[in-house]
Amino acid sequence: MNPNIEKKLKQIVETSTKKTAIEEWRTAAEKQRVPLYNYRLDHIEEVVDLAKEIASGTEANMEVVVLAAWLHDLAKPGIGGISAQHHGIASAELAEEILTEEKVSPEIINQVTDVIRKHVGLTISEPLKPIEAQVLWEADKILKLGMVGLIQGILNGVRLFPGRSLFEMGNNLLEFLPLASDIVKCIVTERGREVAEERLNTFKELTKSLQNEINLGKQGE
Repeated sequence: MNPNIEKKLKQIVETSTKKTAIEEWRTAAEKQRVPLYNYRLDHIEEVVDLAKEIASGTEANMEVVVLAAWLHDLAKPGIGGISAQHHGIASAELAEEILTEEKVSPEIINQVTDVIRKHVGLTISEPLKPIEAQVLWEADKILKLGMVGLIQGILNGVRLFPGRSLFEMGNNLLEFLPLASDIVKCIVTERGREVAEERLNTFKELTKSLQNEINLGKQGE
């Protein structure tokens, strides 16, 4: 067989399917009255649940943790549209407006906004204070691990990085593994560490399985 024919055939198939694939996704989105996938809402709900779980084993003020968890990404793209780099400060400002309108006490509002401002960054050099800030940070980052992290990463990645193949997605997941391990090293609460280590192991196994499957046949290319 001509050694170059597969490359040529791939180009033909890619060209012939590209337009159809774009239209299929566009049509699917336009026909729905809900998003194809609401990553931001899904992420926030998961953070709230996990933050409650982590906080239950600490001295953290549960009210502060819960309010901060619901509002921590309020200014993130997909909600308010601000850049991720500055969303902690902007989200805290929006949270203050909302909680003031809801007649939450100024003391609680101050604590919540402080916690929200501190939740940014994929790693931290030392545990955050107060404990509520550490709890929120842990819940937010642990969700990048495990099966949830893998599924959300792939689904959200379709929107953020269109056109990637499964092979490319798998390589990106492999590249994330060192950072995933660094995240776990920053977890200090007892329950948070248990969940983080379990999810990191799951993430490693899933990534390895995905890589083995999509690499099948790639060795000779």
